[in-house]
Amino acid sequence: MISAIVAFVDRVDRAIIKIGHGMAVIFAVVVCISFFEVVSRYLFNSPTSWVHETTTFLISLCLIFGGVFCYASDRHIAMVFIVNRFGAKSRWWTTFIVNNLVFVFVSMLLYGAYFSAYDAFFRPNGTFHMQTSGTALDSPFPAINKGFLLAACIVFFVLVVLHYIRHLAIRKAVFDGTYVARPVDGKE
Repeated sequence: MISAIVAFVDRVDRAIIKIGHGMAVIFAVVVCISFFEVVSRYLFNSPTSWVHETTTFLISLCLIFGGVFCYASDRHIAMVFIVNRFGAKSRWWTTFIVNNLVFVFVSMLLYGAYFSAYDAFFRPNGTFHMQTSGTALDSPFPAINKGFLLAACIVFFVLVVLHYIRHLAIRKAVFDGTYVARPVDGKE
């Protein structure tokens, strides 16, 4: 049972990591359209009205998903040099406390993202209307961005719960000294 839970959470992590690597292509798209803007503006004296807003939107999608990617790949900022000095049981308890704090943080983030997305998609009277940028392009990027933030927060919340369940599942093995951690990304 424990190995099935660990294997399932590891598969979910690997799927999110794969999606993140796919999203990295967006950075190449941003470079290409930014290059197009530079050529249009400085070579042909004909600046675009859509490049800045589009690049900002695309980069924000990557940054939003980047938080989920970092959590899934366990590459977020951490001061492991302190925790690595602890024994296995103390590390388990430290991670347990951190998981509780992350759960509270992600719950609040999800709560805020819900209201932000709701306001971006619905007028105060409840009718559907996507928030737009108000620029010359007047794109629905702000609404899409806030909807993506909500979706990413939902994925992040589910991921935190799965990591929490995995952490609880390995408790007995950690305390018995029989648990051997496996890296998520396949690197030793």
